[in-house]
Order: sequence, then structure tokens, then C-alpha cells
Amino acid sequence: MTESPLQAAIAEHSWLHFTQMQRLIERPPIVITRGEGSKVYDAEGREYIDALAGLFCVNAGYGRREIADAMHAQALKINYVSSFSYPNEPAVQVAARLAQLAPVGAGDARVFFVSGGSEAVESALKVAKQYQRAMGYRGRYKTISRRLAYHGTTMGALSVTGLASVRAPFEPLVPGARHVPMPHHYRCAYCAHEAACNLSCVREIEELVEQEGAETIAAIILEPVQNSGGCIVPPPDYYRRVRALCDRTGIVMIMDEVICGFGRVGYWFGSEHWNVKPDIITCAKGLTSAYAPLGAAIVRKEIADAFLGEEQKKFMHGITFGGHPVSAAAALANIAILERESLPQRAQVSGEYLMGQLKEAFESRRIVGDVRGLGLFIGIELVKDRETRESLHGEAQMGWLSDQLLARGVICRADDRLDPVIQLSPPLVITKEEMDRVVAVLDEVIGELEKQVL
Repeated sequence: MTESPLQAAIAEHSWLHFTQMQRLIERPPIVITRGEGSKVYDAEGREYIDALAGLFCVNAGYGRREIADAMHAQALKINYVSSFSYPNEPAVQVAARLAQLAPVGAGDARVFFVSGGSEAVESALKVAKQYQRAMGYRGRYKTISRRLAYHGTTMGALSVTGLASVRAPFEPLVPGARHVPMPHHYRCAYCAHEAACNLSCVREIEELVEQEGAETIAAIILEPVQNSGGCIVPPPDYYRRVRALCDRTGIVMIMDEVICGFGRVGYWFGSEHWNVKPDIITCAKGLTSAYAPLGAAIVRKEIADAFLGEEQKKFMHGITFGGHPVSAAAALANIAILERESLPQRAQVSGEYLMGQLKEAFESRRIVGDVRGLGLFIGIELVKDRETRESLHGEAQMGWLSDQLLARGVICRADDRLDPVIQLSPPLVITKEEMDRVVAVLDEVIGELEKQVL
């Protein structure tokens, strides 16, 4: 078969993120060319249900002309305004909406815009550290985050990331990063075989603060539902205890909502599920439903106000494309759709349906150990033995799984950064019929894998 110019350009000049390009040189990848609703189509016209929403981000679905038209109109009006010098109209409007929606201060927040999730986390960490200095705590530089958590690839975000394999090539990183266990009941060393979580995971955080000294810790950063490791949902009292700890000690509480925000887990922000109000929320992905790059750190006004006053008190940080007017126009249109169509609430209902269908389908599957998640953010953990919970490790098996799902027209994630987990995170507009199709394909492929490994 003659190689097309497009495939030749991929082999010779493209460099995908977190991807071993040797594989794409040896076996040309599919090229996605268009999308509509929850479906995407490749250059050959083949149809796929995108059960990953791109990368946890196309919340409003593909093909939203309303968002494209808003971007087009703004680009014609003015395509760029320097974020170092002037506000721009759509970014100001988005900031006001986020202050209303985000549970950081009952509408009393200030928003710092960036280009994406890693920059949002980087900015939040810098806000927390400079804020602590402004309060007179020059020794507060340490951070607390969770093992195996992923928070981004810039150097500060990478430091709070708990994945050793991602961190190792770039060490030494920003000093002071401390990592605590995950609230992962299915695999917890303290309570995996108990009926419910005993909150030893929170006591680990409290003991670390006592050991390190609260006066040395600037911030703690956590995802409402942890992505890496496979949709790990904390117990009901977990964040209440963390919030209380931060209130007692003055540690800044950051919730990384880059994935969980904008309806993904059934609420505008995942923090709402636990009725917790962080000091800072980071967001990106679903903010524009990935129609344009935009991220933000939404900061409680009490913290943001510490940067007011003399020139030297200003926040010493900036991003060229932060609050880009065309991206902000996309965000405004996207938020309007999410609100008008009640997509966060729809994600809650759809998530309950999809979770129920998955559990019913896999009830007799011996290699499915756990089905967990919140809203339309669901993980299916694979095991060798359901009784012993022995993990089903094997890169070749996970690669085979991804290929088989793709061949049957379903895109999702087969992740083995902790234990092997299939992740589902479809657009919030996914239909019942599409969910049923995803479940049927998963059951078929997992059934074939089960025959191979047992």
C-alpha cells in the first residue's frame, strides 16, 4: 500500500504527547477528521463513539456551531488583547460567571486565566506560595498532594504529580513536594477489606502536617475524583476533614478540577458533591469543551486581595495567551450550552444509568474487580482473580484491549499507571443508545480477554 502524504508527514515530522512515535512510524495511526455529538470519524469515514470526550474535555459534544460562531465573531472583532496590559470583554464576562459558579467564596472570587490545565495548576501553586509570603510566612514552601495523582507537566505541576515514571526524567524538581496515600478503598492498605473507609488516608495527611510542621506547608492540592489510578472517589468525610485541617493551619486548599469541572461528575464543579469550598479551584478542559485552549485558577477573594496595594505586592506571574478573547468567547458559549441543556444534571443521571448497566453486564465477569466513579467519569478495574483482587498487569494485554475496542468503534482509555483500568468519560450529551453500545462492546472485548487470561 502506498503511503499517503498525510501518513508520511506523521512518520517524519509529527511528535505526539506521551507517545512512543516509533509505534506510529511502524503502524500508521487513525486520523480523526470530524465529530458530531458523541461520535468522531476518521479520514476513511469510519465512525467511533468517543467514550473519552477527546481527553476528558469535550463536555458539550462535537459540532457545536454556537461555539464556533462565537469564536468566529470574536476573532473578527478583535483576535488578541495583551493579558499583561488590558482586560478584554469576553474574558471579563467569563471571570464573572466563574466567580458565580465556583464554590470558592459564594460568588466572591478573582480569576487568573491561562492556556490549559498544567498552567492552571502552576499558577495556583504560585498564588499559594506568594500569598503565604504576603502573610509573613516566608518558610511556607512545601506542598502536599497524592501518590500517583497527575497534575500536569510544567515543573511545579510535575513536582506535585505523584507518578514516579512521569517525574523521573526531569528530576530534581521543585523542592518541598510531599505525597500522601490515595483514598482508594478498593486497594487501601488500611481498609480494603472493611465495609467502608476508616479515613486512615486523612489521618496520614494530618500526621504529615504535624511531622513536617504546618508552618512549612503552603498548599495541599487534590482532585475531587482522582484520574490517575482510575476514577478514585474519596469517602464522604474526606474533604470535610481536609478543609478543617486547612482552616486550622492556614494551608491553602487547592482543588484540581481540570477534569472534574463543568459537569463531568454531575455538578458544575466536583467540590460541590462533597459540599466543600476550596481556596483555589483550577480548571481547563471542559471550560471551553476543548473548542479552544483556556484554563483558569479561580481564587477566593480573601487570598486574591492579599496581592492588592503597592506595586511589589502584585502577582509575579503571567501567560501570553491567558484569557485569550477568542477562547473566552468559546467559554461563554460553552457555559451557556451547559446551563441551558442542564448538562451537569444530565451527566449525573446518565452516569447512574451507565454505572448500573456496567455493573449488571460485568456481574459474572471474573476479571472485573471494581466499577467505580462519579457522574460520567467511570473506571473499570481488571483483575486476575476477583476474590483475591490480584491485579491483571500486562502492557500487551492493555494494548490489545485498546485495539479491540477501537476496532469495534469505541474510543476509551486502557490505563495501567496503577492497576489496569478502563476509563470512560464520554461527552455529557451521550445518548442512552450510545451508552448501551459502549457497554455491549466492553462486555464483548472483556469477555474475550477473560478467555485469554483464565
